[in-house]
Amino acid sequence: MTQTPPDAPKGAKPSRAQRILAALIGGAGPDAIGQREKLPVKRVESLVRDALARRWVAPATAFAKLQIARLESLSLLTLNRGQQGELDALDRALKILDRLDRYHGFHRANPALEPYGDEERERLINKLNVIAARLEDDKPAT
Repeated sequence: MTQTPPDAPKGAKPSRAQRILAALIGGAGPDAIGQREKLPVKRVESLVRDALARRWVAPATAFAKLQIARLESLSLLTLNRGQQGELDALDRALKILDRLDRYHGFHRANPALEPYGDEERERLINKLNVIAARLEDDKPAT
């Protein structure tokens, strides 16, 4: 069964393009959709392309912000339910918080510190000595 858009008037039937897109999303192939809609496969493909071209797709940053807002709202609800003793809600809240961490970039492992050995220390001391020698050369004679 296909759904009408949420902003459609009550009792409105989905358009052919909406039915086709819903069937495709539901897993039906273009051949099966064409038979059901009494259309050639090429026309089904054309209607799908047109329907997808008309859809608005949020830029990545706007989409991430929208998802973060949704997840924050859900986390508040699930944490509240968890505080009321619903253990399943706590599990769900932890999953939501994990997803929020991912959107904020905390899922990336921190790079390991590079080892600082004797060779690196020696190079640093040599650089400091070069700088100190230049400063000594630039000192006015007293």
